[in-house]
Amino acid sequence: MERFYEGKKILITGGTGSLGKALIKRLKKIDCQLIVYSRDEGKQALLFGDDPNIIRVIGDVRDLNKLNTTFRLHKPDYVIHAAALKRVDDMEMYPDECVKTNIQGSENVAVAALNNGVKKCMLVSTDKACQPVNVYGSSKFIAERIFTNFDYNSETTIFASVRYGNVIASRGSFIPLWLSLIAENKKIKITSMDCSRFLFTLSDAVDTVLNSLENAQGGEVFIPKINSYNMELIVSAVKKMINKKIGCEITGMRPGEKIHEDMLAETELPFTYEIDDRLMVVAPQYTKKTHSYNKKYKGLHYNSSLHLNNNVEELVNLIERGIS
Repeated sequence: MERFYEGKKILITGGTGSLGKALIKRLKKIDCQLIVYSRDEGKQALLFGDDPNIIRVIGDVRDLNKLNTTFRLHKPDYVIHAAALKRVDDMEMYPDECVKTNIQGSENVAVAALNNGVKKCMLVSTDKACQPVNVYGSSKFIAERIFTNFDYNSETTIFASVRYGNVIASRGSFIPLWLSLIAENKKIKITSMDCSRFLFTLSDAVDTVLNSLENAQGGEVFIPKINSYNMELIVSAVKKMINKKIGCEITGMRPGEKIHEDMLAETELPFTYEIDDRLMVVAPQYTKKTHSYNKKYKGLHYNSSLHLNNNVEELVNLIERGIS
C-alpha cells in the first residue's frame, strides 16, 4: 500500500472529522503530501496548525468555486471525499441540508476532480446507503450513483465509492456515549434490543478506505467483510469489559432507523467480487471499462442479521481495540 501513496498529493474533504483525522495520522507515516479541506477552522488550527507538512484549506463542499480553485492550486493526485452530514434523526428533520452537502456537495467534488486532472477520487459512503430507508442513507446512495456516473463519463479520473459500518470510536457513535453515561452512573440508552449493527475499528476503517482507493478501477462500490453484533451481545460485552452492572433505558426506534443494516444487497450479488479475505467490490452495472476482477463472491448478501458474531470475548477485544 505504501508504494501507491508515496510521493503523491492526497486531499481529504472532511479532514477534521473522525475518519479524516485517522486517515491523516496513517498517511503521515508515508512520504506523501496531505491537504485538509474542511469548514471547521477551529479544529484545523488545533489539529494541524503547527504541522508544516499539512496544507490547510478552509472550505465547504457546497462551494464548487472554492473546490475548483483548491484543486487547481494544489493539484492533488488522489481525493478522499469524507465530508458529510451524518446524523440519521437530524437528516430526517433537515433533508434539504442533507441534499446540499451529501448530494450536491459530492457532485461538486466530482466536478472539481474531473476538471483538474485528479487521478482517483473516492467517496466515503455508508452501509445505510444500501437499500436505504432514511434521508441520510438515500443521500449517500445517490452520491454513490453520481460517482459511478462520473466514472462512466470520465476518460481520465477514476471515481469509486466505499461503504462501511459503525466505527466504534467515531464522533457520535453509541459505545463511547454509553461509556460516558456509565462513568456518570447513568443508564445507557438503547433504541431496541432487536437491533444488529456492523462494527469495526477506526483503524480498520482507514485500511478499508486506503485499500479501496488503491484497488479502484472505476465506478465500483467497495465493501469490507466485517461482522455484525446484536445489541444484547454488545451490552454484555460492555458489562464484561468494565465489570459492573449497567442500567438500560429502551427509548424506541428513532425516525429513519433500521432494525438491521445492509452492507451488500441481494440484488448486488451477481456483480460482486472478492479482492481478498477482507474486501469485496460491486462492479458497476454500466461501464466503458474492462475490470480485471475475476473471483466472484459466492456468499450471502450482507444484512447484519445474517453475519452475526456471537462471541462476546471477540467483541470485547474489538471494542477495546476500537476505543484505545
